[in-house]
Amino acid sequence: MENVKIVTSRLFYKHNPPHGVYHPENSRRLDIALNSLAKTNFSNRLIVIDKLDEYYYSYRNRVHTEDYVLFIRGLCSKGDEKFIDNDTYINKYTFDVATHAIGCSVYAAELALNSKEVLVFSLIRPPGHHAGLSGNAMGAPTQGFCIFNNVAAAALYALDKGFKPIVIIDIDVHHGNGTQEIFWKNPDVVHVDIHEYDIYPGTGRIEDLGEGEGYGTKINIPLPPYSNDNDYLYVVEEIVIPLVLCVKPRAIILSAGFDAYANEEIALMQLTDKTYKNLGSFFRILSRELKTGVLAVLEGGYSVGLEKGIPAFLKSFEHFVDIDKKIEPSSYVVYLTKRLIKLLNQMYSI
Repeated sequence: MENVKIVTSRLFYKHNPPHGVYHPENSRRLDIALNSLAKTNFSNRLIVIDKLDEYYYSYRNRVHTEDYVLFIRGLCSKGDEKFIDNDTYINKYTFDVATHAIGCSVYAAELALNSKEVLVFSLIRPPGHHAGLSGNAMGAPTQGFCIFNNVAAAALYALDKGFKPIVIIDIDVHHGNGTQEIFWKNPDVVHVDIHEYDIYPGTGRIEDLGEGEGYGTKINIPLPPYSNDNDYLYVVEEIVIPLVLCVKPRAIILSAGFDAYANEEIALMQLTDKTYKNLGSFFRILSRELKTGVLAVLEGGYSVGLEKGIPAFLKSFEHFVDIDKKIEPSSYVVYLTKRLIKLLNQMYSI
């Protein structure tokens, strides 16, 4: 049985920065990921989709306000290559490409929800977790390369199909402020976000726990710069895994950023294959325990993270490598973990 499926599209090559301008979020990211998958014998798992039924695309308007959707559509219809803020660009194809990224993520969710102990990886771009209801989210200065929120669309699809509660785990090096804003008051979506402290977008404090009925369902784990495998895996073992097993979600969705890998260009984290191999095994265990498939949607990752992190994660999910128990976190990460557990124990037994 093949435990890994990968959904992607040739359309994702059409969203590119203005001519002559370097930008880390460009179509070469797909080449890096696909070449790495070919070298690790995952190419036969690709499901290439260049067109979907309008139903899948309709989740764009479920996630975002009508004004924001019309704003992006209008800019792209003019055919300009331009930046809409200091980080985020569009061209004449962007609206359709970003809409297709939404559709592919919803389709991948459909595959995952109808499976058990299977990982469906939505290999899409542009990324989405910084895009909130109306673009910029939670006071962030920009949209951080994101147009439409792919993970939020997949989560709404799961909710529509009666899968609740849902857990979204964001492992991108940056805080998923857009996803958190969209589900800020929603008690059916537990959003767990591990990110580097004090970098873009400047959100994601441990005290930020949601609002109203959603209070306690938004969990932020801001790790210090230069955190390594031991730090990361410690918070996964001590917080994330116990929390997920306590919540017992009907669906697991991963905002799969690979930009916390060492030597990625826009962050300072120091993760290696060790973290992504362990994460693959962790999610295989959760999938088996909870009798559900896992959806992973690509967020960040611009070079070595895509090349090495993606295959390490997929291979360990499929073949289930032994989890490395030799974890020696920094004293600060131990302190942070205890502090967060104390907060969470008011609502969960972890």
